[in-house]
Amino acid sequence: MKISIIVPIYNVEEYLEECLQSVADQTLVEGLECILVDDCGKDNSVSLAQRFIAAYAGPVCFTLIHHEKNGGLSAARNTGIKAARGEYLYFLDSDDTIVPECMELMYGLVEKYGKVDLVQGSFYENEVEKSGRSPYRLPEYNDDAKVIKSFLLQFEGDIVGAQSRLVRRNFLMVHHLFFKTGIIHEDNYWTFFLAKHVRTMAFCPVPTYYHRYNPNSITGNINAEKEAKAYRILVEDFSANIDSMLVGHQKQLILSTLLSCINAKYVNPSEAGRLIDVFSMHNTPAEKILLRLFFFLGCNFFGVKVLHLLFRLYKVND
Repeated sequence: MKISIIVPIYNVEEYLEECLQSVADQTLVEGLECILVDDCGKDNSVSLAQRFIAAYAGPVCFTLIHHEKNGGLSAARNTGIKAARGEYLYFLDSDDTIVPECMELMYGLVEKYGKVDLVQGSFYENEVEKSGRSPYRLPEYNDDAKVIKSFLLQFEGDIVGAQSRLVRRNFLMVHHLFFKTGIIHEDNYWTFFLAKHVRTMAFCPVPTYYHRYNPNSITGNINAEKEAKAYRILVEDFSANIDSMLVGHQKQLILSTLLSCINAKYVNPSEAGRLIDVFSMHNTPAEKILLRLFFFLGCNFFGVKVLHLLFRLYKVND
């Protein structure tokens, strides 16, 4: 089996058939399976999936797995990873679609360059973006671990999402790169740890993944309590797992995450202070001084100057 497309299903009856049809329409069908994970939604999504599979007579192998109770997006993806038979995995959200050539283009880079850890694709959100090229200017193949890690830690646009990526399953299993359960922003969490291990990456500049804005999705509905929990875990776990490659890049990402949490007021001042302390422990003495000075000054003219100086210091350490 070449590729396993993993599709979690939860309250997406309005979009699911279009999603599944986009998988069935793939120009690469040999060695392609699609694993649907029923995460116990409350609408007719599962019935629609069952009818689609029953009516489908093509070469793609569709499988439907049922959870006993709702576990969230991460748990559904993890179920798919464990059940997958494909050499490579592809995560497709059930309210999105992929273009017919998606698997052919992505897997074509595997056939061209060998068993790369990751094939990075890109998504589009409208017809103008679909007819263009990815905004990222990357070589088609890269084996410079630092360059790859720097790119993945940008956390910009489609770089954060697990979608639009083809990832070697054995690579995920060896490095235990399952998704963190019980939190939102699980893609941010996963990408941070993914970046630590990727050594070879191919890049497909053609937008192949249609990311649909769904007002009922997790990203379309802000829950302050869930946001606070997720940001706490991101800051704590990222800080505790800074490794020796591109230390400054990692610290800059953590500080940006911390600032996003504080500026959005997801945590109270006491909790914000605790998270600042957690992150500060992993900074050098000079960095700690600038960090404390910035939070003392705030986002005024002088505080912003201190923040820029701190970011430059992080880069120097790389």
